[in-house]
Amino acid sequence: MQSMMTFASLPESTINPSKIGAQSTSVADSSFRPWQWLDRPEDVRMQQKENDQVLYTLLQQFQFDPAQKTLGNPAIHWRVDNRLNLITYLTVALASTDTYANVAEPGMFKAGYTLIDPATGQLMVVNEVDSAYASSWKNKAADSCNIKLTRTIYNNQNRAIAANSEVFAGLPIMGETGTPKEGLTTVPGDPFYNFIQTFGLYTQMTQMQKNSIMAGEWGTHTHLIETNWSMLMQQVQRQMLFGKRGTDNTSDEGQIYMMNGIVPQLTDNVLTVSGVGNALVYANLSEFWDGLFESANSASMKKHVCGELQFMNILNTARQEAAMLEEPAYNPDLGASQFVVTTGGGKRVEVVKDRFSLQGKNLSDWGITLDAANIVTGEYAGFGLRLLENMDIPLQAITRQTDAMVGSATVCVVDPDTCGVVKGGSNRIVRRNELGPLTGLND
Repeated sequence: MQSMMTFASLPESTINPSKIGAQSTSVADSSFRPWQWLDRPEDVRMQQKENDQVLYTLLQQFQFDPAQKTLGNPAIHWRVDNRLNLITYLTVALASTDTYANVAEPGMFKAGYTLIDPATGQLMVVNEVDSAYASSWKNKAADSCNIKLTRTIYNNQNRAIAANSEVFAGLPIMGETGTPKEGLTTVPGDPFYNFIQTFGLYTQMTQMQKNSIMAGEWGTHTHLIETNWSMLMQQVQRQMLFGKRGTDNTSDEGQIYMMNGIVPQLTDNVLTVSGVGNALVYANLSEFWDGLFESANSASMKKHVCGELQFMNILNTARQEAAMLEEPAYNPDLGASQFVVTTGGGKRVEVVKDRFSLQGKNLSDWGITLDAANIVTGEYAGFGLRLLENMDIPLQAITRQTDAMVGSATVCVVDPDTCGVVKGGSNRIVRRNELGPLTGLND
């Protein structure tokens, strides 16, 4: 029997969202009115809820002095001081008969100091220091020198010393009727600066949609705010990682400040590995991490925040080397999985998985090693992160509601020697769809 029924498509929802996300900038797109869910979406829960702003949460925990968090100027300057190590090296070879030497750091010597070469057991007395090379001192090889030495006392056996040999500033000499020698102090390192960046976005929803009965939470005003807030926080995280410092003046918005992220502040402290399979072997990673503890400013423990691929790479290689102190566990304070390893030098590193600020095929095998004592976050006074509701003028508010999320942020790596970047690891064996746990939107 031939059917006399005419089949037609069901009425469509007033939006057709992409996998990236539904837009909320027009009336049509803000009318989230699905017919009904087969299952209520709020009944579907992850076993352990993952925090999509792990990095931001962690950085806020690093704020050891909340009184310093609110800053009154969009430009921040800081310097780094460190312990005086009193060790340098010869930039040119020293022959056994030379009385002039050239050291990389002549500022650590004064007249009357001793110069020690531990490799050959020699001890010499510094007569004069000429950091500006104004005296035109030269050794037997005609190399310019900045230190004048006495090598004929203390039963010294003069020997040649190779270039790049380490030498130390020894104890100043003082005779029975002598005088103390001039001391030294540290000089702060290079000045660093950063800007505080302001940001904001807005959402709109019609009053009819806001008051509609919805199937679950989707399409409600609360859900609109939550999803946009989540997006904003992920954007803030990435800016705090990869932002580039700069400023501009526009006729539309006035002065604009862009902060330097963590990665551009750590360009001298990067470990890069790559290749098929796991190239992130623990010996190399451990050596890299141990170097981050050498600064006198370093804390006793570090946090390594990494994408999902690198998280598994480090877990695998640490287990192979029996370097695990704590097995993977869910940290409810961060909303993320973490485990703890020990380096070859006996240092402790907590490895934290951050799927959201380090996601996709290009960033899931990246990681950032952070030192809580040397990471400072801040915001501009009077412009903290907040939600501003009902921003419409009165007549427009009759039919729609506009809300804005605004804020400001900056992040400063106080001592770059204490933090680092690890890039690379294993390549993917399996390509997953866009919703797979290991892939990003561009896979």
